[in-house]
Amino acid sequence: MFRFFLALLFIASNFISAQNVKPKNIIILIGDGMGINYVGASLLQDSNSPFKEFKSIGLSITCSADKLITDSAAGATAIATGYLTNNKYVSVDPLGKPLYTIFELAKKRGLSTGIVVTSSVAHATPGAFVAHTKDRNDQTEIASQMIDKNIDVVIGGGLKYFLPKNLAGVRDDDRNLIEVLKSKNYSLPKNYVELNSLKESTKNLYALLESDGLPESTKRNYTLGDLTNNALKHLKRNSKGFVLMIEGSQIDWAGHDHKSKELLTEMKDFVTAVKAALVFAKENKNTLVLITSDHETGGMSITNGNLDATDIELSYTSGGHTPSPVGIFSFGPGENIFKAIMHINQIGQKLFQILDPSKKF
Repeated sequence: MFRFFLALLFIASNFISAQNVKPKNIIILIGDGMGINYVGASLLQDSNSPFKEFKSIGLSITCSADKLITDSAAGATAIATGYLTNNKYVSVDPLGKPLYTIFELAKKRGLSTGIVVTSSVAHATPGAFVAHTKDRNDQTEIASQMIDKNIDVVIGGGLKYFLPKNLAGVRDDDRNLIEVLKSKNYSLPKNYVELNSLKESTKNLYALLESDGLPESTKRNYTLGDLTNNALKHLKRNSKGFVLMIEGSQIDWAGHDHKSKELLTEMKDFVTAVKAALVFAKENKNTLVLITSDHETGGMSITNGNLDATDIELSYTSGGHTPSPVGIFSFGPGENIFKAIMHINQIGQKLFQILDPSKKF
């Protein structure tokens, strides 16, 4: 009996310590607009889907501070800061006061930070991790703030927001932010070949691969997973760790337009990033992988198709966002704290408390 009691204590202590393991690296993957049925469609079409590897699964209620139906700016702000805010606001509270972001905390702790997106890097979701403004559409302002945050790795589109009009940009202030980045010794690959050719020892980089968003996944010769691997190659050099945010931005665009074929191909592209993150996490076991969405788009449902889902049919109830809860999938140290039904800002709060257990909200 005594031995049995000791065995129970040993198991309990190991369970408690496992819950308290603190990851060194955090990879946040956001499928923009990716509702539960988006994940379901992906699962039906891929019997080897990496989503099946997640055992800790929860649900996120995505309402913003002022609307039942959130937009990407408020949704991403909740994840990036731990606080709800109004639609269109980027990491400022409903009164316009700047909110402290997970990237700002990571930098304070000596961690590296990175962004990989298929939209402009100054779009609403990445913007919430690097800037503070009441207008998500002011991408030139988001770009201006971004270059002051010393983000280690930035990969995506949006070059025009960094350049003045006389250099094919859209900036009215005549600032050339690319020259500012050069003065800060950033590497500035102009295309995927140059990005992929950078040495692992490269410290800081901005890969602004297109004037605005990247081409849709079927029109480029690299995947979101390829971009993710490039980011991880450089970020892993920091012995203190990193926080990386990856967004499958164009999943949302396809949902808005009810383009089912494009929606499914963008989900496949997003899955390549999920696979890359999981491979890295398995090799670097002190890595937490967290997948979620900022909201659901289109009220998408799966309405027909063969058993193997090769001809899957999708239907929609909305041309915009919906308040339907979205999934939370977590893998790695600390994964169990995300296994619940929670408001979207609680995801951000839990991320903060991983890096700083004393943080109060």
